[in-house]
Amino acid sequence: MLIRIYFALLLATSVQGQTAESPPAFEAATVKLSSGGAPYYRDGPGQFEMRNYPLKILLYKAYGVGADYTVSGPDWLDSVKVDVVAKLPASAAALSPKDRAVMMRPMLQSLLTERFKMRVHREERLIPGYALVVAPGGPKMRRVETPPRGAVTAGSISGTADIGQIVASVKGTLGRPVEDMTGLSGNYEVNLKFSLDDTMLAGAENRSTAPDDRPPSIFTALQEQLGLRLEPRNIPVEVVIVDHMERVPIQN
Repeated sequence: MLIRIYFALLLATSVQGQTAESPPAFEAATVKLSSGGAPYYRDGPGQFEMRNYPLKILLYKAYGVGADYTVSGPDWLDSVKVDVVAKLPASAAALSPKDRAVMMRPMLQSLLTERFKMRVHREERLIPGYALVVAPGGPKMRRVETPPRGAVTAGSISGTADIGQIVASVKGTLGRPVEDMTGLSGNYEVNLKFSLDDTMLAGAENRSTAPDDRPPSIFTALQEQLGLRLEPRNIPVEVVIVDHMERVPIQN
């Protein structure tokens, strides 16, 4: 199963020296259709570089989203691959990676509008997903006072985490929206192990189809190991709708 883990950095920030009249902009940028090769991504304080990635991934970056259901547009957004090299303004060097990502969103949106003649709008849609709730019997996690510090891999979450981090990991694993309805707060000791292959197959009935020698599906693992449960639910999600976009960027 293709695991799509994108963390949306939905943070509000302000950039010193920037105003509504002078939005941040790349000092220089080239956008071309990819000529092939291995995918390459670099997001440093001075330069943003993305080579041989689908155009949809650039949209994810531009709008701070990260799943198929958050962007709606022509099918070729998944197949048309681009090379982007852009020089960031000097002010980006002082920002944290998260704040730099937020700063870059309007810059990438402007770049897409200029080079691909992009037009978009946003609307809220109900998307099939899950609500994360406390299972009967209550949570099985131990609450701790230490700050979140853990490891997330394909098939496990370990260490100290809050509910938001657990939700983000489950959302990325399933490729579906997940809403926190546990009512839990604070940080918890987490040791979750699950099998990837049967995750989607087991979802409908919230049970595991994995054999005894493998970890259970994420649905069963959440209930047995953490005392949490995923319930099918339609989740309201803001979706970026691509109204128009050229397949080939204009000349740099």
